[in-house]
Amino acid sequence: MINNPFDITKAVDYTDDEIYRYWVDIKEHGFYNLIKPETLMPMIIVGSKGSGKTHIMKYFSYELQKITKPINEGLAKDKFIGVYIRCSGFNADKFSGKGVSDDIWATLYAYYWELWIGERITSILIDLKQNNLIVDFNESDVVDSVLKLFSKQGIKFNTLTELSDYFLLLQRNVEYEVQNFIFQGKKTPIVEVLLPIAKLSYEYPALLKEKVPFFKDKYILYLIDELENFSETQQQLIQTLLREKPVACTFRVGTRPYGIRTYKTLGGVEENHDGSEFEKVVLDDFLRELQEDDYEKYITEICERRLYNSGLTLYKDFKIEELIEDQTNENTLDKVYKKKDIQSRAYIHRLRSNLKHIRNSGLSEKDIDTIINNITFTDDYIIERTNVVLIYRRIKDKSKSLIQDSEAINTSARLYYETKSKETEQFKYLDKYKQDIIDAIAREGRVDIPYYGFKKLVKLSCGIPRTILRLLKAAYNTQYFESGKIPFVENRKLTVKSQKAAIETTYNWFFEENRIPSSSQSRAVDAVVRLGNYLQSLRFTDLPPQCSINIFSISKESMSEKAREVFELLERYSYFVKTDERRVKNTNIKNSVYMLNSILIPKWELSLAKRGLVALSSEDAEMIFNPEKHMDYKDYINKKVKQYIYPFSQQEEQADFWGLQLF
Repeated sequence: MINNPFDITKAVDYTDDEIYRYWVDIKEHGFYNLIKPETLMPMIIVGSKGSGKTHIMKYFSYELQKITKPINEGLAKDKFIGVYIRCSGFNADKFSGKGVSDDIWATLYAYYWELWIGERITSILIDLKQNNLIVDFNESDVVDSVLKLFSKQGIKFNTLTELSDYFLLLQRNVEYEVQNFIFQGKKTPIVEVLLPIAKLSYEYPALLKEKVPFFKDKYILYLIDELENFSETQQQLIQTLLREKPVACTFRVGTRPYGIRTYKTLGGVEENHDGSEFEKVVLDDFLRELQEDDYEKYITEICERRLYNSGLTLYKDFKIEELIEDQTNENTLDKVYKKKDIQSRAYIHRLRSNLKHIRNSGLSEKDIDTIINNITFTDDYIIERTNVVLIYRRIKDKSKSLIQDSEAINTSARLYYETKSKETEQFKYLDKYKQDIIDAIAREGRVDIPYYGFKKLVKLSCGIPRTILRLLKAAYNTQYFESGKIPFVENRKLTVKSQKAAIETTYNWFFEENRIPSSSQSRAVDAVVRLGNYLQSLRFTDLPPQCSINIFSISKESMSEKAREVFELLERYSYFVKTDERRVKNTNIKNSVYMLNSILIPKWELSLAKRGLVALSSEDAEMIFNPEKHMDYKDYINKKVKQYIYPFSQQEEQADFWGLQLF
């Protein structure tokens, strides 16, 4: 089997060395300034699947600190030692149910947490000692001081290794009791709890500052990742730790957008707030708000770093952008117009058919020929396709003389072609709608709308690096297994064909990766399909209401509870991405602006640009997002779309347009 450079897409699957080798920063110290590891304010880092959250948090752990800096210099100067803890490796699900009260489980879990923390810190101390970074300290005194934190005295050890083994033994005792108490006929686990809540988490770091010179100007940075794997009660423990922390330690807690179940502390007595007890950082927003060039440079370096470390024989100074085949607009139009006229210029044939059916027009066959001849512009098919839109405008406005209109359009088209005059209708329309015209030509001619080439793939990633890694992984595999030749080697490009297959695989993967686990909410994703179909329908009408349809505005406040619940759920799972707020025309009200996650754009042939805004009314929102309205959706949306399709009337019956499936 070949070694696919993009095979591993999850940071949890990396070794510490791979974390370091694949590390890419934003500009200079971008993630350092985001995470702020040298500040004591606790932080909750929210990041979608694949945003790089785990990679970033592991990068600031002790294991990576040793690799990224000279261990005898840089590590000694750091103001923190990072202790990485992955919640999914914590067996949290064992501490729930089985007929045992939440209070008992909370106590046992808090105790188990303390044992875990104790063992992790002790293991780091052992490693620091082995690397001669902590030499001028009394090991026996440190061990004895830690043992004095236990509520039961009498245990005596002299070495850190013995202390570490003791923590592991106590952990195993808890695990054994939790797993076996039912089989032993007990109603609850019988565990001797030797540490109160937060005792080691807080006081172990304080002891180190006092007794180990290396830690005098340092604190312990707890990096708690994948909080979404903790139950609400278990998360209350973490919220308690955030609220009461001393100056010897602090916390960075990583979670997915849907992962925070509570901000309350144990017992529900108090509640933490952003800006007070912690600072909240949304990694997705940070990446999406970067300048386009900065984000592209970041993704480029991630991908090229993979190739550098792949072992593939590559040309010196290669650029990944040059190794991924592009499909330009010119390529797309060439493909269309190599086809038969009936397919490549279907818009002309459809216009002729529609002119025959205009009621009370009095148009003869000769008149229709004249109009078609005036609209035809074979010197430039983009202009010709624009002319068709312009004549449809006249039809919608119930023009009295379509022949004269077509003559005016012809004159304007010739002027635009020869001078690019800004005063022409063609210039004004193409200034905003040019890509829409090209994409419409492609769709009518049964040619793929061009989402290919590295720059477009970067846009499809939507601020989630794993998306483009997953896409390149699929494209690489597809091309190798179809051709038997390794992509990128000998300057071999990743073809448009393999990219197309990979895009389809990746947006299907996205739906699977972001599957909503709750059975009662599993149908929420149907709303994404309804929205995508609606936006697609609008974009490929005879007279699209907006250019580059991609974004939509919505007022969540005006939505019913059920519709809002579905919408907010889909937002937390990153099916929608908030981009902006815009004022409702002639009011002071601002509605939020969203876009579909970019990887879904090819599925519904939407625009990669964020220009034309589709404002969803409260009724639109109900039909799309309220699961109880799905039976009414089809008729409702058909009526909405028909006002933009010849004959431009909600009342007239209308056939499917360009093969577009109306609902």
